[in-house]
Amino acid sequence: MPHLRFRGIDKAPLLRLSSQLVDQLSALTGAPKAHFTLERVETTFIIAGETVPGYPFVELLWFDRGQTVQDQAAQIITTLIKAELGAQQDVAVVVQPLTRTAYYDNGQHYG
Repeated sequence: MPHLRFRGIDKAPLLRLSSQLVDQLSALTGAPKAHFTLERVETTFIIAGETVPGYPFVELLWFDRGQTVQDQAAQIITTLIKAELGAQQDVAVVVQPLTRTAYYDNGQHYG
């Protein structure tokens, strides 16, 4: 279970960085690699009635692991995306902590 949802990044670069991303986040959190899910959402960015180029926007949904680990996870995500797309690329990471009693796997919560 950490779940990463990506917007504003093409499929090919995400595929290229996915293994390294899961490896590093697994090492950071101690979560098994098989517990990570990555999802790419096709999206359109619009400003003032116009379609505009987007930028990588990543949602990280997981059980709270404290501010230090959260900061390190955001840095890993940002660094790997910038390595793939260029150092000048803006990258947004939004962390959404989940509560164990509100997350169900096969009808059973983790609480």
